[in-house]
Amino acid sequence: MIVVSLNIWYFSAHDQPRGLSSRTYDYSLELVKRGHKVTFFTNSFCHWSHLDILEQSEKWRIENIDGIRIVWLKTIPYSGNGLGRGLNMLSNALRCLQVASVLSDVPDVVLGPSVPLGTGWAAARIAKRKNAPFVFEVRDVWPAILVDDGGLSKWSPIYFAFRHLEKQLYRQASVISSTLPYLCDHVAESGGDPVKVHWTPNGVSLNRFTGKDTYDGGKNMPLTVMYVGGFGQAHDVITLVRAANILNKRQRGKFKFIMIGDGVKKQECVDESKKLGLTNIEFRDSVPKSEVPNVQMESDILVACVTQSDSYRFGLNLNKIYDYYGSSRPVVFSGTAPNDPAKESGSGISVDPEKPDLLANAFEELLAMTPSQRKRMGEIGRQHVESKYNMNFLGEKMEQLLINTSNINVI
Repeated sequence: MIVVSLNIWYFSAHDQPRGLSSRTYDYSLELVKRGHKVTFFTNSFCHWSHLDILEQSEKWRIENIDGIRIVWLKTIPYSGNGLGRGLNMLSNALRCLQVASVLSDVPDVVLGPSVPLGTGWAAARIAKRKNAPFVFEVRDVWPAILVDDGGLSKWSPIYFAFRHLEKQLYRQASVISSTLPYLCDHVAESGGDPVKVHWTPNGVSLNRFTGKDTYDGGKNMPLTVMYVGGFGQAHDVITLVRAANILNKRQRGKFKFIMIGDGVKKQECVDESKKLGLTNIEFRDSVPKSEVPNVQMESDILVACVTQSDSYRFGLNLNKIYDYYGSSRPVVFSGTAPNDPAKESGSGISVDPEKPDLLANAFEELLAMTPSQRKRMGEIGRQHVESKYNMNFLGEKMEQLLINTSNINVI
């Protein structure tokens, strides 16, 4: 089958090339490798580091990175989840519209995200202007997740505005590409067509782990438990600190904890660690996605923990889980969701969220295993991600979805 190369416009606000969140970049790389032209629109201001790569006088900048045309958008800086972030969302949408109006080429398909909804709205509007199909990429369900996590009242005018926009985007989309495996019912309840929904999960580029996935099973004490990811409202990171305290008393010298990342809950974790007088825990700043494989080589056990929240009723698709699998380490997952990544993979232990004693018990269960048993558990996770969440495989799946959605004739 011969396919005319697609011109794909991929809109984001928070993902950046070689950045801390990489879904848009990873899929863009895969599409470029397959001969397509990809334009990746994103903020120059980083959501996590709060650094801006553009000068104050620049409105946008266009450059080529790894074969992808990157459009850096100058947006309003912010910190936290208040008015500043709202203004940033608005400025992102306006910049998207501005740049799209001056680019001379015409996309064959346009992708826009659910977070933030303003970027999705701008992408849908651009698709309509350019007479191109619109793919709505749902990574979190806004505004429902904002209500579930306590950041927004269901009676707020902002909620009603966001909900109206969400419903509109479900209806306008030619295709709904969801990272969440249980979105269909919500789309139907929102007036959209659930037949449009296609599950396109996050994945991992395993070439980043070449030579960095070796693991001896943890032959030497202490075992290093590592968390790599956000310290946001949805992350149950404080429970990990409290589990470290339990093990500091019950298994002194047997465990070391390293927590890597940033977010609104980090200071709470640092303060709790100091209050408890913990010497078996270390906090580090976020690292670029490219450095994660190297960092995870220090670990013996990798852990993901999310809060008890209705926001996971649509399913779970954590970026960090696939990087964990890529490192061939056993994984402990603390959370409740319709899909359980540790059980699905057979490479770890699952426990209920927000219960430090259960999390500590899971680590002790791994401690009781032999190094060869822990190593085998990590190998099972690696095999799982190779077969189902390898970006080579997912890139092909995304390519076919976009080809089928576009107006390009296939010969």
